[in-house]
Amino acid sequence: MAPRSGARARRARAPFRGAAPWLLCIAGAAALAAPAAGDSAYLESLLARADALRLADDPTWHALLHYRPPRLGGGVRSLADDPSFFLAPDGRTDPRAELAATLRRFFDPPPADPQAEHEAQHPQCRFVARYRWLSERLAFDPDRLPPIPCPRFEAWFASFTPERLTLVFPEAFMNNPASMFGHTLLRVDATADAGRRDLLAYAINFAAYTGGESGALFAVKGIAGRYPGYFSIAPYYEKVKEYGDWENRDIWEYPLDFTREEIERVLRHLWELDRVRFDYWFFDENCSYQLLDLLEVGRPGMRLIQGNPFYLIPSDSVRTVVAKAGLQGNVTWRASADTQLRTGESALSAEDQERVLQLASGRLDPEGEEIAALPDARRAAVLGLAYDLLRHRFLSQHVTRAESVALSRRLLEARSHVPIAGEPTPPPAQPAVRPDQGHGTARIAVESGYWDHEPYVELRIRPAFHGLLDPEGGYTRGAEIQFLDTAVRILPEEGRVRLQEVVLLDVLSLAARDRIFEPISWRFDTGLRTRLLPEHGSRLEPEPVWHNRAGAGVAYQLGPALAYAMGEASFDAAPALADGCALGPGAELGLYLTTPSDLWKGHLFARTTGYAVGDRTVAASAGIEQRIRVGATTAVELHATLEHAYSESWIEAGVRWSRFF
Repeated sequence: MAPRSGARARRARAPFRGAAPWLLCIAGAAALAAPAAGDSAYLESLLARADALRLADDPTWHALLHYRPPRLGGGVRSLADDPSFFLAPDGRTDPRAELAATLRRFFDPPPADPQAEHEAQHPQCRFVARYRWLSERLAFDPDRLPPIPCPRFEAWFASFTPERLTLVFPEAFMNNPASMFGHTLLRVDATADAGRRDLLAYAINFAAYTGGESGALFAVKGIAGRYPGYFSIAPYYEKVKEYGDWENRDIWEYPLDFTREEIERVLRHLWELDRVRFDYWFFDENCSYQLLDLLEVGRPGMRLIQGNPFYLIPSDSVRTVVAKAGLQGNVTWRASADTQLRTGESALSAEDQERVLQLASGRLDPEGEEIAALPDARRAAVLGLAYDLLRHRFLSQHVTRAESVALSRRLLEARSHVPIAGEPTPPPAQPAVRPDQGHGTARIAVESGYWDHEPYVELRIRPAFHGLLDPEGGYTRGAEIQFLDTAVRILPEEGRVRLQEVVLLDVLSLAARDRIFEPISWRFDTGLRTRLLPEHGSRLEPEPVWHNRAGAGVAYQLGPALAYAMGEASFDAAPALADGCALGPGAELGLYLTTPSDLWKGHLFARTTGYAVGDRTVAASAGIEQRIRVGATTAVELHATLEHAYSESWIEAGVRWSRFF
């Protein structure tokens, strides 16, 4: 079997999943059957030796079967959810039974068709990594347990010639819930100094099979584990096109310190995982979790996954692999099409940027007098960027092939007439901070302040991921994702403790617009927040409210400042509200300003919401937030906000110490 693209692999899996129940019956019956009489004694000796060596408890055996301790109860349970992956009826939860069944099945008679499909192959060929490891540990006698030829596997394995394994991290893509935290995959390099030939390498990927579903439906079903996930292999250039060209995600590549033997062990096991279903869970058993589990097959005992985490973020998995597996060479950065275009755009004047737009839209003749009159360097830069912009629009499906083919040819012909070779503008500069060097995704904070003349002390914890005031090195600029941000306030004067807020999800994407790019900025947040509400029509008292907000707008980069404007809609629900709810439109203006070293960052904002349905009032606030970075893991924040609602005004101000981990 040659390495297959993800699309072809997914199409082949559907009928196999339907066949899983009867395959389980066949596998279970065969596992209980004894080998030929002449081999029974040898089998029993192998089983006895495996027990004596405690192979069923060996980290390698657990890695090959993906055994993990369950969250509740004892023992182990395999992450694999496909019955065809196990040769014993209870093999998913019993490592010893699965090992014994595997040894029994290795004695199966030779197949009539050595070229049979993957599921119908002899167990020695279907589970080549298990066979090789058990053979090494138990020293199989080839006369008593003859090795079975595996031509399909050998042909597949020979196509790799692996020399290096590279962990690949495409950064976050805010317009797809599946990619908001980034993604991880592995690349199998044929030679250690492949250079640009790495595009011809193979990429190992784990992803959910969604059937084309996306958006909110994907998020809900992904969180609930309702999608099957599969490993797949595809040419790396396809992944670069998908992430770097279509989704505009910069890509980081980490060459791992794995030996060739360890890489080959990973590949043998990958053959065993073909068409094997794993339930995909958005927060824990996701792409990063499964790839860490796969890497442990190559180097058992690394313990890349500690315990049973409730969530695993791709950037955290990169940190873990770099720390425990080590690097074998320099980390490289591959700029996305968007980053390259923005770099080229920044080198042009406003007039030349307008020419690029007109050329890419077909409103300006590439061979016309206006372009011909430009100096050669400027003409090359304008024509080259116009072609890149048109190609970017085509790959992003903003223009059709019919609309772009003829114009692309004219732009290339005009560029070929300019007597300047190579790129007239410098390539993008690699960011100073890598994703594995950014702040930890979890944060704990202690705050002291005043709210409506009432002093408080607050303890806040955020399991994930990144806020716009946090140090931005290693994170996508203008992107904020905060999950389960929880604050508990202690009120010394009243002698009580109050749950101030639990923000289930807060997502904000401020994508800067300019003359060439016009993305839409957007936000969404939902969670329990404390608001001041009228009690018996007079005094305002703090009450818990389930707050939901969504909005869209624009953002512009003004030197070191990022300015934005949002139109929003808010919906609050609580028994303390009139009619139990409050609904209305709103707006927000803001400005983020940071120093070049990111030592300090500030945020000025003003927002208003006109609640017109249910509990009616006009709520408004304006304030300032600022953060000072103290070392690599800590920061100090100061904030002050003037708020107004129900014809009353009050101030909230505080100072917060935060630690990232």
